[in-house]
Amino acid sequence: MINWKRIFEVEREQFKGMSEQERYVFFLLLQYRSPYLWGKELPTGADCSGSVCLALAAATGKIVRTTANELYRKFFTIRNPDVKDIQAVFFIAQHDRPHGDRVLRAGEVGHVCGVISEGVVMNVVEPKADIRMIISLRNSYALRGYDMTIRGLDRKVFVEAADAGTDLFGLDAEFAEYMAVETC
Repeated sequence: MINWKRIFEVEREQFKGMSEQERYVFFLLLQYRSPYLWGKELPTGADCSGSVCLALAAATGKIVRTTANELYRKFFTIRNPDVKDIQAVFFIAQHDRPHGDRVLRAGEVGHVCGVISEGVVMNVVEPKADIRMIISLRNSYALRGYDMTIRGLDRKVFVEAADAGTDLFGLDAEFAEYMAVETC
């Protein structure tokens, strides 16, 4: 029989020795095959921006919950990031288009993926999170009228927003079960 408690104790010790970027990747990978759940940022299921926000929270200890568009506009603003930086891939609408229950305007981000390795992302879409090559996603989204860009996290801006507690758009009360936070 597997001693799960012991396995997780070892995992916890390994996690302590990781860099923020390695913890970010670790938490993106933990989401593999978890269900797509709109508006969620939980290890048991998330949407695209929720998966990135969850990985950022686990990696940095700082909590921000916002949309893919706001992640792009506010926090992932470093162009040409280093491979050791926390990165995300953004898909930007070339023209106005339906997007769920609203209209996505030209220039707005419609999808985000966390980068887990050079050329590889955790793609969280219906029905489950999956590991994908960036090139295949770029081609797929280009056919649907999206441009793609890869950006690095501006950690200073991210930490300032987290400390201010101003970017908690739609943070789930369930999230508190996984992190030591108070939710409204």
